[in-house]
Amino acid sequence: MVLAYEMEYKHPVDERSSVELVPYSSAYQEQYRTMYNDSYHEMREALDIQPYDFIQDDSFFEEGMENVYLLLENDEIIGSVALKNDEIDDLIVNRKFQGKGYGRQILLWALEHMNTERVILHVADWNKKAIELYKKTGFEITGKG
Repeated sequence: MVLAYEMEYKHPVDERSSVELVPYSSAYQEQYRTMYNDSYHEMREALDIQPYDFIQDDSFFEEGMENVYLLLENDEIIGSVALKNDEIDDLIVNRKFQGKGYGRQILLWALEHMNTERVILHVADWNKKAIELYKKTGFEITGKG
């Protein structure tokens, strides 16, 4: 059984993002596919969630990409996030840029751009670093599933 948590933004932080994200563009499709699969492969393999590389074909890009935002540097994706109603989803930082604070900056950007009072996200118990980031940024665990 894969254990995941629902986390809700309960304790607002007094910090603003120092980055600006842009809407996803199909010009970044292959780069996004690589980053997405690289980011989730290890967890999916450890939890035996197949396929280990989730984006198998272009059908992934047919819906929902209008909710995805990219952090870019010289046309390279540093990271991304999807904003879906009251949920922050698929917050990803390119492995090349991990450990440099981009995850927190993308999360803060997402919080600033949510147009809802309640903000939630879901995270696998396996992803301890993400859970810690979310807690430090004002989220608390509100459910398991």
